[in-house]
Amino acid sequence: MIRWRLPVLMLVNALLAAALIAAHAQWLAPRPPRLAVLDVGELYRLKEREVAAVLVKANASDEERLAALKRAAAFGNDLNTLVESLPAECGCLVLARGAVVGEAQALPDLTPNVRRRLGL
Repeated sequence: MIRWRLPVLMLVNALLAAALIAAHAQWLAPRPPRLAVLDVGELYRLKEREVAAVLVKANASDEERLAALKRAAAFGNDLNTLVESLPAECGCLVLARGAVVGEAQALPDLTPNVRRRLGL
């Protein structure tokens, strides 16, 4: 009668240990951060091109030019606010595209989404 209790007890202990290790790995162990990239330089180039088109337009009024310059001045603050909110929205760490060495294609690119949100 005792002969079968020891193997059963060992099996129960092994299963319990495996379950605890799996639970720890699933819920308690720290996870590596998810990463995404953002091409800030591209966003600034697009805004610069947009403002320059208005400024060099021959029949643009002074009001249109002034409005374009005001939008350009506010662009930095708008972009900064949006970039600060991105990590919370995507649940990831956002890296500047220029800071990524190697294959950036493996990381999600947030640039198209941000470009659309900024109206570029």
